[in-house]
Amino acid sequence: MLSRPADRLLGRELLETLAETAGHELTCSLSAIELDGVRHWLATLRDARGTRPMERTVEALAQTTAQLVSAGTLEEILQGIARHAVEYTVAVACGIVVIGEDHKLAVAGGHGFPDRARSRSAWTASSVTLDELPGGSYVLNGKPYYLPDARSAIAAAPATREFAASMAALDWRGTYFAPLAWEGEVFGVFGAHLPHDVAGPSADESAFYDVLANQAAVAVTNARLAASMERTRLARELHDSISQALFSMTMYARTAQLAMAKEGLDDTGPLGRSVAQLAELTRGTLAEMRALIFELRPGALAEEGLVTALRKLGAALTARDQVAITVDGPERRLDLGSGVEEHLYRLASEALNNVVKHARAEHAEVRISVESGLLRIVVGDDGVGFDADAEHSGCIGLSGMSDRARAIEAEFAVASSPGAGTTVTVTLPHSRRDRPEEGADDVR
Repeated sequence: MLSRPADRLLGRELLETLAETAGHELTCSLSAIELDGVRHWLATLRDARGTRPMERTVEALAQTTAQLVSAGTLEEILQGIARHAVEYTVAVACGIVVIGEDHKLAVAGGHGFPDRARSRSAWTASSVTLDELPGGSYVLNGKPYYLPDARSAIAAAPATREFAASMAALDWRGTYFAPLAWEGEVFGVFGAHLPHDVAGPSADESAFYDVLANQAAVAVTNARLAASMERTRLARELHDSISQALFSMTMYARTAQLAMAKEGLDDTGPLGRSVAQLAELTRGTLAEMRALIFELRPGALAEEGLVTALRKLGAALTARDQVAITVDGPERRLDLGSGVEEHLYRLASEALNNVVKHARAEHAEVRISVESGLLRIVVGDDGVGFDADAEHSGCIGLSGMSDRARAIEAEFAVASSPGAGTTVTVTLPHSRRDRPEEGADDVR
């Protein structure tokens, strides 16, 4: 290792000897021994080349995994993962971005940026979406890729120009991008920025980046699961406490009205009007609370399936918003994965929310059917409609619904025109394991 015979090493200073090993990566351990009553120091030198990269990988993954199970915010975990990418590879900076359902930056973690706050602000101010990243189509398709001249490409793209400017003081040129994905849904990107004098990441480094991106995806998924569990707890508490109290208030108000009638009191007088207003207010608040609980926790989705969950949601929205909503679909539970079922529920609920908020409709209908190997969900209303071909239709949530459909490889279509209502259609392949007997009517 030192390229010196033993007789040339005897009697030399240790530091002088080590100076001749420039370019080597060494580990040194010292221990004391006594020979003939004289203390000597035993130095053991090992060449760390060859085994060190694997040790680094194992160490970094162990630290990252420990972070995932330790206390800390999601942003802190992402920062730690980004730091490992910089400390254990040639990357000079690493950023991990998570996109929310509104397609905007939800949370981010980074390491190595000259001005991290400015970089984040630039991304947020420009509302950068994944498809606006140079080569973002690869990320959206769940594929990692290396962009050799990322610095120029990111600076040239209008959406990311300010983000590139925030990194002007950094010595970098290429970027390795890896998607953050779970069950087919891409919700973020991992980006490791490499210096000018590096042609690209090695195969080991690329694999390491992919593993770190997967760790980040697990962290995000865990955080979302925790948030979902918290919403479930909150929904349960709202149902068991506040909604029950509101229901009791409606009963007390009705009891007061009956007592007034029994005593012959005028229900159009000041007292009668106050009790009537209280009854109306509590009924409306109870309907609002029930709709909120369905938004927080569509419990029927996990317990009884998509059709039942949408029926209960339709009933809650009907009570709250006075729009008659009917839901027709198979009586038997559809054989769907939990991820697909969740996406379909959110798609339909977003369409219904658009109806009650923007359509000024009197009636809406949700139809779920399974026919010829296809599952189709159609949400239609008799509202004011809009120009579907216009660049800015004003109908909120269409891009989000389209992205959800793409995440589960479904077709998404919107048909509308002014004064003629709106129809939203989602279609995806579906094979039922429990098909009904021949001739059975499975659709209500």
